[in-house]
Amino acid sequence: MTTTSVSSEPLSSNYLSNYSSTSSFHNFTRRHSIYGTEDRVVLDIGSLYIKCGFSGESSPRHLVPTWSYLGKSRDADGQVMRVNKELNELYSLDIMAKGNLNDIEERLKKLLHDIYFRLLLTDPKSRKVIICESPLAPVILKQMIARLLFDYFQVPSISFVPIHLMALLTTGITTGLIIDVGNLETSVLPIYVSRPLIPYISTTPLAGKALTRRLKDLLFEHGRFIPPSNLHLSLAPHNNIPDNILTPELLEDIKTRVIFCSPLMIGQQQHQNPSSLLEAYKNFSSATDLYYPITLKDGTRATLLLPGWVRERAVEVLFEGDEDEPSIAQCILDSLLKLQPDLRKPLISSMLFIGGTSLLPGFQSRMKQELLRIMKDPLDYEKRRYGSLLRLHKSVKFIDNPEEKGAGRIFMNNVRGWIGGSLVGSLKLSGEEITKEKFFGTVTDWSIGNWNNVGESLDRELNNVEKRIICLPDPPHHKKSSISDFAVP
Repeated sequence: MTTTSVSSEPLSSNYLSNYSSTSSFHNFTRRHSIYGTEDRVVLDIGSLYIKCGFSGESSPRHLVPTWSYLGKSRDADGQVMRVNKELNELYSLDIMAKGNLNDIEERLKKLLHDIYFRLLLTDPKSRKVIICESPLAPVILKQMIARLLFDYFQVPSISFVPIHLMALLTTGITTGLIIDVGNLETSVLPIYVSRPLIPYISTTPLAGKALTRRLKDLLFEHGRFIPPSNLHLSLAPHNNIPDNILTPELLEDIKTRVIFCSPLMIGQQQHQNPSSLLEAYKNFSSATDLYYPITLKDGTRATLLLPGWVRERAVEVLFEGDEDEPSIAQCILDSLLKLQPDLRKPLISSMLFIGGTSLLPGFQSRMKQELLRIMKDPLDYEKRRYGSLLRLHKSVKFIDNPEEKGAGRIFMNNVRGWIGGSLVGSLKLSGEEITKEKFFGTVTDWSIGNWNNVGESLDRELNNVEKRIICLPDPPHHKKSSISDFAVP
């Protein structure tokens, strides 16, 4: 049995929260003045991380985990430190059913307070706010964010912008099919000439959270726990993993460090029996088993043995769909199926992935294989459902693939939406704003609103900027002034 050992410690949220523009290879940030108030605060509030920074910068200054808070250390310097709680989502899709709105509001207030006064070091009363959001975000959550920012932080105005459109603007084109693979759900939104086509959006709950559940089940059944021992790892006893070992933080570390997407497809229609499908996964796996070091609560060191096929095939949950929970590939085709036939080809040839789960190695190439498999060799129900899309197999392209279209991956998928909001904020093109004076506790539900008005306002502002640049008048030629010009008659 071939094994590999991970020598470094699992990544903690300290590493993720300290992410800044200095750690990115596209370090084009401009100098920011603490006295200037023109730059807007750009926020992307997700269920696990909040991305924050100023407009005009090429990357967010901080990625703040929603399960942590800032506190002062006990030393004389008073250095700020990050204290991690148990990993817990800030909100869920059924936010109204759980009835914990007060807890969410209190957590969000503490997080925004740390962001403004300890991370960004700015006065919220003097800066407008741009919030990048999903068009299908819970309206009650948007109202809560607006109420906190207006009543508690006294911000002058808020602009809600669709994160799919913001991500597309970073590519320099205005037409594309944006697939947001986040933590709670995957949403596919077609955008045509800067118009988000909200009625044709498609969603599926298969995303990062579903991957975490599948990974946990596979590790409980097939993973092994090696307790602290002086013996070699291959000779030490291998036990079943206890229930208290696979914490949400450990699963998140394993998911982000050692999980990848297999380039080989195994037809599920040929393996209807789950046991035969698992055997096929094991037989066709090329990944090595991995020794993963962990630290127990009492401070001792232990090791997990992660089977290679589990590392490779845990992501299969994102490609296994049915009528109730379509796969991501089926979700993409469902969105295209709602469109008019003349819009399908330009959209499927300009696909763009955003969201942290889409950063898994091999995810994009595997998704292309899944789409081509459905179009070239569909099952009976797929042929009946997607018959009008089967001729588009030659047009499947991705914007950030340099071999197909575009200049390659310049911005990372998990921060691309925030960067688009930063770009729009620097150009003062945030669209419709909600001012503090006109806020009465409610916000517009953009999913049933008219996004064309927002797109038209953006177009008008873009045209005005271009006209001001092109039609800039020549400087006047004044005659040289003399002292007699200023003499009192």
